[in-house]
Amino acid sequence: MKTARRNRVDPVWLTPMWEARKKETVVRVQAAIDRLREANQHATFSAIRETVRDLFDRSISANTIKRNDVAYQLYLENRHTPRMSLVKSQSVLEFYENTEPSARAAAQARVARLRRHTKDDLIVRLLRAEETLKGSRDVENRLREEIIRLHVAHGPRQF
Repeated sequence: MKTARRNRVDPVWLTPMWEARKKETVVRVQAAIDRLREANQHATFSAIRETVRDLFDRSISANTIKRNDVAYQLYLENRHTPRMSLVKSQSVLEFYENTEPSARAAAQARVARLRRHTKDDLIVRLLRAEETLKGSRDVENRLREEIIRLHVAHGPRQF
């Protein structure tokens, strides 16, 4: 059997063991979710991991849950929905609309990367960008004034 992640063929003799482990993971995740519900706690990856450790004295990673389709589906069905809506702001949606289609993926990646920064870091970056812009405008104004001064002093020239 070939997997999507690599080009080599998986050993057939390991398939029964892997399937058994997948089923054990599902049983453990279900038991952890049941215990969390009884305790009136939210089903998060970390809570499931801790509960599995308490119940079965075995560690389980969030990636193990994510890679196991049935276990991940159990998590999705029982997870606590975030209080905050993850709807994108209107300005971000307008930004995407005004971006060239060929550059839209890069713009979305840049927005996602900026979302990982703290608000304070973004504020500092914005203030620095504004200072740089103000400096560029000052230089532009001085150059414009110099051009006008030279034009007035020497008269119009044909190039």
